[in-house]
Amino acid sequence: MLSLLAHLPGRGFEPYLAAPPDLLRLMGQELATAGVRTVAIRRSSPWDFRDAAVLLRTLRHEPIAIVHSHLFVGSMFASPLARLAGVRAVVETFHLPEVWRMGKRLKRSFWIDRQMARFVDRYVAVSDSAARHLTSRKRIPAGKIQTIFNGRDLARFHPPSAAERREARAALGLGAEPAAVVLGRLEPQKGHALMIEAAAVLARSLPALKILFAGSGGLERELRARCAAAGLTAMVGFLGYRSDPEVLFAAADIAVLPSLYEGLPLAAIEAMAAARPVVATDIDGVREVVADGGSGLLVRAGDAHALAQAIERLARFPILARQLGMNGRRRAERHFDLRLQVEGTVSLYEELLTGGAAAALRNLSRGGGRR
Repeated sequence: MLSLLAHLPGRGFEPYLAAPPDLLRLMGQELATAGVRTVAIRRSSPWDFRDAAVLLRTLRHEPIAIVHSHLFVGSMFASPLARLAGVRAVVETFHLPEVWRMGKRLKRSFWIDRQMARFVDRYVAVSDSAARHLTSRKRIPAGKIQTIFNGRDLARFHPPSAAERREARAALGLGAEPAAVVLGRLEPQKGHALMIEAAAVLARSLPALKILFAGSGGLERELRARCAAAGLTAMVGFLGYRSDPEVLFAAADIAVLPSLYEGLPLAAIEAMAAARPVVATDIDGVREVVADGGSGLLVRAGDAHALAQAIERLARFPILARQLGMNGRRRAERHFDLRLQVEGTVSLYEELLTGGAAAALRNLSRGGGRR
C-alpha cells in the first residue's frame, strides 16, 4: 500500500491514508517523504461512531474523490461512509479468502458482502484466484472485478552483486554454509511450524544448512520452543521484524514460503526479483507467482518431507538454483513490476472518475491533484 501511495502524487493524485495511529507512527517518515496526508482511525469497525465521524468529516471537508479500502472489514467501515459523503468512486482491494469466517454460518454465507457490494464500484483482486473467490464464493458480479497483480520496486529488489552478497552474509553472521530465509509474520498462515518439521529432516541430511526466520508475531515463543525441543536452535535463527528484506535475499541461497494460504505473496515476488530460487507450497496465489520448475519448486501443502527434499535439492545443485533464480527475475520483470501495479491502479481510478475521457484529460489533471 505504501509503495502505491508513494507513486500517486506523480500521477496527479493527492493521497491520504486512514489507518490506526500506531501504524501511522510506524510509517511516519516514509509517509511524509512520499507526501501522504494521514487520518488517524483507531479501529475499522462499523460500530465505532467516533471513528465514523472522523472519517466522514474528512471525506466532506477535503473533499475526497476516491475511497480505496483494503480487506472486507475496512471496506465495511469506509464504503457506506464514502457514499454518505458523496464520494465519486469507491474501490475495495481483496487479497485472500478470510479464513476466520469459515465454520460460521452467517459469516461464511457472505450475505453481508453482497449487501456491502452495493456501495462499491469496483473490486481489485490481487490474483486470479482472488477474483475467482469473489465471483464463485461471494457472488460479486464479475463486471465489478478487476485483477491487478501486486508489484515490487525492481530497483530495490535486484540480483545482488558479489560485494553486496558478501556484505549481507557477513551482517547475518553467515560463512560458506547454505542459507534459506523464510520471510513472513510468525502467524499460523505462514507455515513456520511446517518449516520446523522440514528442518528436523534437513538436520540429518544437510546439517550445515542455516534457516532464518524473518518476522515477528504471536507464535514466536511457541516456535522457539519447538526448535529447542527438536534440537534445532543452532540451525534455525529468529531475526525478528526486518525492514530490509532486500538484504536478507541478497544473503540467502534459497527463499522458502511454506504458507497454508496466500493472496499474492510479496515475499515470493521479492525473492524472484532478487534472483533467488523459491521453494513454496502449491496453493492458490503462490502458483500464480512461482512457476514450478521455472522460477522455483512447488510442493504439496502440509508435506514437510517434500518441503525438505526441495530445499535440499536446490542446496546440493547450485547451478539449478542459479538458473531458477535468473528465470524468477525475468518473470518478476514481466509480471510483478511495481510500475505495472501503479499503472493499472491509476487507469482504474481515471476510468471511474472520468470514463472514456480519462486519457485525454490526463495531462490537464496532473496540475490539479485528485484525492
